[in-house]
Amino acid sequence: MKKIFLALFILMVALQSQSQKLAPVKWTYQAVKTGDKKYNVIITANVDAPWHIYSQFVKKGPVPTTVQFAKNPLVLLNGTTKEIGQLEKKFDKNFDAVIGSFGGKVQFIQAIALKVTTKTKLTGTIEYMVCNEERCLPPTKQSFEVDIQ
Repeated sequence: MKKIFLALFILMVALQSQSQKLAPVKWTYQAVKTGDKKYNVIITANVDAPWHIYSQFVKKGPVPTTVQFAKNPLVLLNGTTKEIGQLEKKFDKNFDAVIGSFGGKVQFIQAIALKVTTKTKLTGTIEYMVCNEERCLPPTKQSFEVDIQ
């Protein structure tokens, strides 16, 4: 009887550990003032090894990282969102293409300007896909909010 209870307990612990949601990417958000009414909105992804996320500029294969900003009448977006990190390009047999991805830390930086001197918030969403050598997790969409002061 003790062996049956022990086996059931081990099975329950194993199932519980399998059912925990993987979250290999941790996101942070900040705005850094760069001039009069000018800021860089910095969205940082810290990706746990051995996982990686994909560049915004992937054309074939996995879901690229996409940053979308909600309209704010007080904010002007200047240019496109840049990505800064150690970009690794390699052939991925699953997608039959050379794919650019980031492991570790990557920052997505958007230059903005305020139309008037004021405090406001900039909101938006990030969509990304995270993979390792064995599997990919479904694409994830996450909302964010950054204080502009």
